[in-house]
This record gives sequence, structure tokens and C-alpha cells, in this order.
Amino acid sequence: MTAWLAAAGRRLVMAGLALAVLSACQQATPAPPGPAGAGVTAPATEVVPSATPAPPTATPAPPTATPAPPTETPIPPTATPIPPTATPVPPPVTPAPPAPAATVSVYERQITFGAYPYAAFQRKVTDPLFNWTWPMLDRAAYAATAPQPTPQTWREIVLENEFLRLGVLPDLGGRLIECFYKPTQHQVFYRNPVLKPSPWGPPGRDGLEAGWLAAGGVEWGLPVEEHGYAWGSPWGFDTPQPSPDEATITIFQESQGRLQISVDITLRAGEAAFSVRTRLTNPTDQPVTFKYWVNAMLAPGGGNRPGPELRLILPASEVTVHSTGDTSLPAADQAMTWPVYQGRDLSRLGNWRQYLGFFARPAAGASFAGVYDLAADEGLVRVFPADVMRGVKFFGLGWSDPLPASLYTDDGSGYLEMHGGLAPTFADSVSLRAGETLYWEETWFPVAGIGTFVYANQDGAVNLRATAQGLQVAFFPVRHLRGTLTVSVAGAAIASQPVTLSPAQPFDQVIAAPGDVPARAVVSVQLLDADGAAILQFEQEMTLR
Repeated sequence: MTAWLAAAGRRLVMAGLALAVLSACQQATPAPPGPAGAGVTAPATEVVPSATPAPPTATPAPPTATPAPPTETPIPPTATPIPPTATPVPPPVTPAPPAPAATVSVYERQITFGAYPYAAFQRKVTDPLFNWTWPMLDRAAYAATAPQPTPQTWREIVLENEFLRLGVLPDLGGRLIECFYKPTQHQVFYRNPVLKPSPWGPPGRDGLEAGWLAAGGVEWGLPVEEHGYAWGSPWGFDTPQPSPDEATITIFQESQGRLQISVDITLRAGEAAFSVRTRLTNPTDQPVTFKYWVNAMLAPGGGNRPGPELRLILPASEVTVHSTGDTSLPAADQAMTWPVYQGRDLSRLGNWRQYLGFFARPAAGASFAGVYDLAADEGLVRVFPADVMRGVKFFGLGWSDPLPASLYTDDGSGYLEMHGGLAPTFADSVSLRAGETLYWEETWFPVAGIGTFVYANQDGAVNLRATAQGLQVAFFPVRHLRGTLTVSVAGAAIASQPVTLSPAQPFDQVIAAPGDVPARAVVSVQLLDADGAAILQFEQEMTLR
């Protein structure tokens, strides 16, 4: 992508638990899978859990049989600088059985895309720095055939409970392709109906280009920036023995002699949230310096494209521009005020002109980020440990003069990217010593019915704003709960009441403020559960009148 946009300016296409050092994990002997992209023999088939993970459907090197020796010295994440290198129809899927209430089910089904014949024009290249071999596209040969899409079926592993349906495509980059929120009946992630090579991705070489597929969902970008090398490769996966209360799919790239990754995606009964636990391991006898960015392609609201009222929720006062086609904004690597720059509120997508990508400056300033579409009254929250995942980046295609959708799709659909990285920007890297492992956990959830949000944690998201009638207080919980909500102004409680909430019934109420409240004061919101444990403690200084 960087190469493609060189003429127009660079462009980026992009919880909380603990940071730890572990020994490299010993892997069981995997069983061979079926051919990549072959789909499954029957739709909506229950996944039989296995103690031995299945390897990627490509032919990777075997998993490490002997773990690297453990280390005891904690390794903080480092940021060693190195040179920067029309309303669509979602793809059809086979019907799936609904999940019973208050349980979690795991099953396998098929999903069909219109796929361009890119695979026939891919050539394998190797990055010796990372010992990583991956396919790149011979664009000239591909384009010379006037390619057209044909239906192609892929297997999808599904986790489902009463609120969410999550779907993973192990054979297409291990991407989390689906987050369907049942109360709104909407997908949160963008899902491209076609697999069409774009001009973007890591820099090309030897006359080849990445040909990154804007397939949608969430992808795991390593060991370099701009989507990494594994976005289109088969990943191994395992579904550890599920229970009625919890189910997990583990996806992994664990070839011997290079950086390894495994990601646990867990869904629990009764929760409208899922956890993402990532483990990165250096199994070699030498240090490795690399980059890791998780990238979510978002289109909340049910139209498979972001709308003009989409708000980017980034707690920051400044950002660093990565790339833009808008000459009225600062150039690449320059600081820009956020969210308002020269009178233009750039947190509103409808105020954008050309494409724009930027990082939180100097790094993530809070442990949450997300988006919220005010017109659709829904969005997405990502909660993460900001001391580990120190980079937050957004990229959009533009609004009044966007990049052409024909570069990556055939139906005019679109997306906004939200990235999270171990280092603050694409120009920064992190390092793991020989045999070391880095792991952390994040919480992701759709949010709806609260107008927008100003704060979030792993239990939910809160909105708070002053109105002519009083304080509007809204809270979206990720699970059913009963408790007591208290609102205070300048340290004095103005309301305290029992509440019964669920993801399908969030709290949203205007609370009258006394006439003698100061014009500006600190407003705090506290939510305690039935046992008195704190679910939410939030305060914000705001203008009240």
C-alpha cells in the first residue's frame, strides 16, 4: 500500500490483564487438515474438540517440539525505533442453528465469497530477516487475464451465545470475520462480498506486490506493518473442550525457526463481549525485533459501510499523521490536534475529505478506543492494557473525496480501520529475547443504545453529557446485572438508584441537577453490583450550564 500511494503520499491501512515472560510452549503433534479453501462437507457441523491443534492448511514447518529454555526476567514491551520500512449484500453462508439461551455453542459452517483468481498469480517470497515465506502477487500477469470473480467456499468456525455470533476463517488469515450482535441484528465488522487483490499491503519486491485482500473482520498483522505477512495464509486452529458457559477458538502460526503467534478468542454465556488473548513467542536462539498490529475493519449500522455520523473514539489531544491525501492537514509524521483541527471535528467521519491515517500521540493515552455511529446508535469498543498495546491507529478511505471502492470491492461497500499495536507507530518496533513470550488479554464488544461513549472498561461503556434538562447518563453493560448507580457533582451525590440492566436494555436517563450546581464541575458516575463490588468508577470535568 505504501508503494501504491507513494505518488499521492503515504497511507496506512492498521487487554487488560498482564505482561509476562513464559517459556515457549510445547506443541502436540497436529493432525493433517483438509485442503485449503475446500470448505466443509456439511453445514452447521458441531466442532469436535481436540487436544491436538490442527496445523495451517498450507505446508508450514512443523511446530516446535522442544520448547526454548524458560527465562525468568520480565521483559517490558520496548519501542526500539527502526527505519520505517450501493448497499452491499453480505456473502452468503449456510444456515446455522441458534444458540440456546445462556449457553455457548461451537460449530462449523461454510461461507461463500466471490473470489478473483489471484492465487494462480501469486509467487512465494522469503523475508530473511524474519525467516518468513509468504505469497506476493504478479499484478501485471494477473491483470492481463481480465480476471472475474467466481464463488469460493471457506470453512467458518462459529462461537455463539444469546447476544453474539462470532465467526473465524482459519484458512483465510485466521481472521475474525464476523461479530453479529443479536439485539440489533447487525454485523459490526465490515465483510467484503468479494476477495479482490488491492494495491495495498507491505512493500512490494522483485516486481511483485502484496495484493492485500480487504476481506473484512479482524486480522493479526505481524511481523511487519501494513497488515503483515499472514493476512491471507492458512492458520492452524483448535477448539479446546467447550463447556455450556464458555467456548474458545485458538488460532496460531507456529512454524519452527520464526516468530510464533497464537490468539485465543473466547465467548462466555450471557455476555455481549468476547476476549482476545494473544501470545507471541520467539522460539529461536537469537533476539527478534518485529512489529505487531491487530486491525479491525469496521462498518457498524447494518449497511456494510460506515456512515457520515460515525464517531472515532480516541482519548487523545494530539495525533501523529501517518498518511493523508488531504493537503489541508499536516503532512506525514507531523502532529495534529485531536479531535478538532483548525475548526474541523475530525472525529466525525463525514467531515473528512480524502483518506487519512493517524496514531495516538505520543502513544495510547487510555485503555479503550472504538467507534460509534450516532445515526445508527451503535458501535464497537476495544479495551486493552495501554502499557502493553501502546499504539492506536485509525485509517479511513475519506468521505467527500474517498479512495475508489473499486480498488478492493465490486459493490461500493466500505470500512474504517482501527488498529492496535505493541509500539506507538509503524516506525517503532518491539523486541523479544531468545525463548521469550509476551502475552496480554483484551475485551471487545459491540455497544448500542447509549448515544455514544466517553469511557469504557471490560464491564461496559458509559456516556455522559449535559443537557438543558440535566445530566444524561447512559451505561451499556456487557452482561445482565443488578446494582446501584450513583451520580455526583462536585463530590455531592445528586442521584442514587437501583438498576437492573442487560446488553439488550442499557441504562439511559436524564438526571435533574440542583439549581445551585456550579457552571463547571467534576461529575462522577459509580455503579456497584448487588454485592457492592465496583463495576464502574468514572469522573469527568464538564460544563453543566
